[in-house]
Amino acid sequence: MRKLLLSLILLPCLIYGQSRIGEWKAHVSFTPVIKIAETSESIVAATANGLLFADKEGRQITATTKANGLSDDGISAISYATVPNILLIGYQNGNLDLIQKGGIVNFPDLTRKVELPNKTIHRIICEGNYAWLCCAFGIVKVDLLKVEVAETWYLGAQNDLKEANDLAFMGDNWYVATNHGILIAPKQNSNLQDYRNWKLQSGLPQPDADFSSIALSDGLLFVHDRSNDQLLAWDGNKWLRYYPEIKQINGIKSAPNGLIILTKGEVWLIGKSGNKIVSSYQSGGITEGIDPRDALTDSNGKLWIGDNRFGLTGQTTASDFIHIESNSPESDQITALNSANEEIFAATSTYNTVGNPEASISIYQAGIWQNFSAADDAGLKSIRPITAFAFSISHPDEYWASTAGSGLLYFQKNRVTAHYNELNSSLGALNSSCVVNSLAADNQNNLFYTNPTGKVPLGSLSQSGNFVSLPYPGLNFSNITAGNQIISKTGVHWVVLPQEGLFAFKVKGSIENITDDQFRKVAVQSRFSNGTISLITSFGEISTIVEDHSQDLWVGTGAGVVVYTNPDRIFDSGEFYGAQPSLDDGEGLFKPILEKEKITAVAVDGGNRKWVGTANSGAFLFSEQGNHLLRHFDGQNSPLPSGRIDAIAIVPGSGEVFFATERGLFSWKSDAIEGAAGLEKAYVWPNPLRETFDGVATIDGLTEGTEIKVTDVTGNLIFKTSSLGGRATWNVKNSNGKRVATGVYLIFCNSPQQKITKIIKLLIIH
Repeated sequence: MRKLLLSLILLPCLIYGQSRIGEWKAHVSFTPVIKIAETSESIVAATANGLLFADKEGRQITATTKANGLSDDGISAISYATVPNILLIGYQNGNLDLIQKGGIVNFPDLTRKVELPNKTIHRIICEGNYAWLCCAFGIVKVDLLKVEVAETWYLGAQNDLKEANDLAFMGDNWYVATNHGILIAPKQNSNLQDYRNWKLQSGLPQPDADFSSIALSDGLLFVHDRSNDQLLAWDGNKWLRYYPEIKQINGIKSAPNGLIILTKGEVWLIGKSGNKIVSSYQSGGITEGIDPRDALTDSNGKLWIGDNRFGLTGQTTASDFIHIESNSPESDQITALNSANEEIFAATSTYNTVGNPEASISIYQAGIWQNFSAADDAGLKSIRPITAFAFSISHPDEYWASTAGSGLLYFQKNRVTAHYNELNSSLGALNSSCVVNSLAADNQNNLFYTNPTGKVPLGSLSQSGNFVSLPYPGLNFSNITAGNQIISKTGVHWVVLPQEGLFAFKVKGSIENITDDQFRKVAVQSRFSNGTISLITSFGEISTIVEDHSQDLWVGTGAGVVVYTNPDRIFDSGEFYGAQPSLDDGEGLFKPILEKEKITAVAVDGGNRKWVGTANSGAFLFSEQGNHLLRHFDGQNSPLPSGRIDAIAIVPGSGEVFFATERGLFSWKSDAIEGAAGLEKAYVWPNPLRETFDGVATIDGLTEGTEIKVTDVTGNLIFKTSSLGGRATWNVKNSNGKRVATGVYLIFCNSPQQKITKIIKLLIIH
């Protein structure tokens, strides 16, 4: 019987309750474990984006990522040095972190070696105060006490470097598993930096084969010949083949009680007392399609497995396993991202037992992630990844999801209750693939969808379950990756046609009768005029469209952003032009924002500011009109793994901005939230604000544009500002830039539009 552990989550990067303004969180999956290690206190599981620490009983876990301590992402190796009590983390770019009691020390020396195109750290071997990094070019010996390179062993001439995949020593010799054979050198050789002192083991069946790993067991030196899918062992005199019955080997590893062999779907623990085979995490021999990537036996003899599908898994008895669950999304592969009802909905993609991508959903609310996959809901079994969400106006726990080949799903309380495709609806399919790209729901809960594999690419589904095709003249899609669609506050439907522009329509009477509707397809164009010259620019690669609080439309393109300030005039005769927002840097020149960037996402925060995601340069925050750049985040100045942003969604009530990337989901706590209707619930946090708090005082629950004045109890004005949506912040400093003294401070809130006021008291302890 599969046993799931309900873990106590103690994540430093996910502190539940109020997180600080400007705080980053890494919402990365800890399911695809690639490496595991044992420290004196914990079992450590590494994914590409972070570390999961579990006590050896599996009851408490913590996580560390780039958002709360690690220097990088793209983890490729971990190892524990016992005597200095240091956990080493190696990265794909050659970076190295050393975690010890005093904190995390970064050792970036390898990343700076520009002459080495590939610096991936494949394996780390520790002995005493030294660590050997098996890298794509050779081996680096690191002095852990001095934190410096002691030696570098290049395994080959400069133009013929061999990759060191693993390292071991037996007797008086070092043995290195490389991508071109097993190399041997005397351990006491004083010049191992000279590649000519390393000798190729010619006695192997194929001496230049690719060897993935190397391990010692029962006096034998085992190597995994990856080229020929076999295990070979050296007894000190000759090489022999061992365990020919074991196939599809991924790697081997030494264990105190035997030899661990990892295969596709099995973990073998071979020892003197007998062989143990793990092929399932369920009793009764029921296969689950396990996918082990690493394993170890801890100091108590307990077997731990790092699994690509099931994460960190511990064996408690011969037939009982626990899966260490973390508070994170199901997967880092995000295919759609939306905010609704103060929740984040992330469509994720996982791989089923036959290796096909399958839809799953991760929902974030109040600091907690809930994951739903085919294991939880049979309605998601064999469903292709989700492409978009749409939410019911009248029923908050109901929503739709479109898919990249499996039609349309309807959810109630996060369970699939209806599934529509070409077999039971008017949706169309091509080669048995029913693609639905984008969704939008109106105030009457009518759903509008795009179906490029159908005869009519646009349609509607009523709340009563009736499908209606909408064959507007001239409407077609050039490819199946059509962009999103929205319904504006004035009832105009806008559909993105990536290579053609925009299609707009407005339903006048019944949805079924399109003859009285307004509709028009336009290219995306901008017009600039300074009274002397007029410049018209056309745009392609239309990616997204959003409506801001002023009912302006912001359109993302392959060359920046276009804004339509009076979009309903699309139905008027004549040209339909937008404008490119221009930076105001005081020079009076026309400088369109991001004009050389491919835009992937646009989102509007509570202060009507614009978050813009790009394909290569990260995320940008612009002022309401787009004329001032307020913030810029990329892989160099933030925890984001790179400059690629796939989607952006914002939780209105908390101001948390979520960024979907190619390596998972990250969020940043913004200083703007959605404005409230009044000031009745306005409050300040933290209160009291203690001397240990180094953030800002945050006033929430304000109306949009609330005027804020902070005074001391004698009435001296200290600070004033206006809210961004429903939030204002104060850095608890006076006009001289110094932190204010201990005392009670009065926050006067004035809403000019509502003509209401409120006074809030804040205690500051210096």
